[in-house]
Amino acid sequence: MSQSTRSEARLKARSQLVKRQEELLAREARIRTVVLEAAAALLKRDRAVFEAETRLGQALARLTSTERLPVSEAADLCGLSAREVRRLIRGNGHDRTVRESGAFPDPLRTGGVER
Repeated sequence: MSQSTRSEARLKARSQLVKRQEELLAREARIRTVVLEAAAALLKRDRAVFEAETRLGQALARLTSTERLPVSEAADLCGLSAREVRRLIRGNGHDRTVRESGAFPDPLRTGGVER
């Protein structure tokens, strides 16, 4: 193999490697964008669930304290189990599934997802 043929082969291989690296970087950027969109959607869903469960817990607390309904009756009227009613009244439903209110970062603004 001549010197020029080897040089051409090296240049071609280097060019292919650079092109492959650029494709990988572009793919990684696309993946990162979609992951951030997914994380934002999950946080939005978690906020909505948190807020809905908070309102539900407050309403159930009014039913059982102000209106003096037994937990079992409030549960029946709302289509919930008594256990779920007690959990919602206590507000413990948020401890393991959702961060405290106000602690929801916006990954599209911060540029990343908290772990």
